[in-house]
Amino acid sequence: MKVLLGWELGGGQGHIQRLVALAQMLESYGLEPVFALKSYNIKGIDFPYQIVFAPRLPFYGRKESYTFADILENFGFGNACILRSHLEAWRSVLQQLKPSLIIADHAPGLVLAAYGFVPTVAIGECFTVPPPVDVFPILRFPAPPESVWRQEQVSNTVREVVKFDAPLGQILNGDASFIFGIPELDPYQHLRRNDQYVSLHVTPIPGNLHRADGPAWAYLADNYPQRTMVLQTLRPQCEFKPLSEVLEGKSLAIHNGGLTTAITCLLAGIPQLVLPMHLEQQLNCAALSRLGVATAIAQPTWENLLVGQAQAYALTQNAQQQAESLARWNQNFMEVVVETCLKFTDITNGV
Repeated sequence: MKVLLGWELGGGQGHIQRLVALAQMLESYGLEPVFALKSYNIKGIDFPYQIVFAPRLPFYGRKESYTFADILENFGFGNACILRSHLEAWRSVLQQLKPSLIIADHAPGLVLAAYGFVPTVAIGECFTVPPPVDVFPILRFPAPPESVWRQEQVSNTVREVVKFDAPLGQILNGDASFIFGIPELDPYQHLRRNDQYVSLHVTPIPGNLHRADGPAWAYLADNYPQRTMVLQTLRPQCEFKPLSEVLEGKSLAIHNGGLTTAITCLLAGIPQLVLPMHLEQQLNCAALSRLGVATAIAQPTWENLLVGQAQAYALTQNAQQQAESLARWNQNFMEVVVETCLKFTDITNGV
């Protein structure tokens, strides 16, 4: 039996890393993983799996988003012709492969295409697994009136194309969903209904990774406009290895605000200097700041980078205290996800 693992929106390695971790576990139960990914720029992991064409979405280029629906509209989900064509392309993939299960990580088009046809487990970070509501909350203020229009347009278009009269958020959660995050960093926490948080696929994080006199470490996107200035000003190490290895002996983590990196540093008790680029990263950054474990810089200059670095180092004690208080999330919940996946395929022996 085949399991199709898909990803179509967003950036970063976290989507691929999660899907590969699940594929490795499901393969041991006899399932055959097949991948359809937005990008195959795969770093630091073995990838021996079959790859199929993943339908591409257009990008309208609007920079500012205020709700999850804004992001969907920016990729054509508010246009019935585009969405219908996209879902037909995904259904051609499903007809070709005939998977017994789909695992979708920030792949709303794949979830919609499979809805009612193939059992689908939606996974992702807090932001990318929306709550089961029809009107998504505003996450950046002030939101213009056009954002409300885009929300209505997306909801109406999905209803027209998919022909299921259910809240959009409920549809996008598939037949089951898992949030690879923690409630403390979830902008939708107040709208969740018995949702399953499973922390990070890289947990547990080893203890005692922080070292006060150690170097700083940075993980910044290649397309981050100020990347060179940050690296030249702060001189951090920039190794790309598993986080449990690369954070060992570090005094500070400098990154754009991806959730996997943010929570790993949080659970390790390492203070953070966050330089967000997109809405999701800004939300993660705000949550880390509220917890008192990170300093944020929206528009870095050499001067405010040095000030921000000093402010972040001053948060070390609180970062270590937060790591202790959140230790319940520093365990591996992957078997919970796998157990649910196997139930959809009737493979339950040994689980």
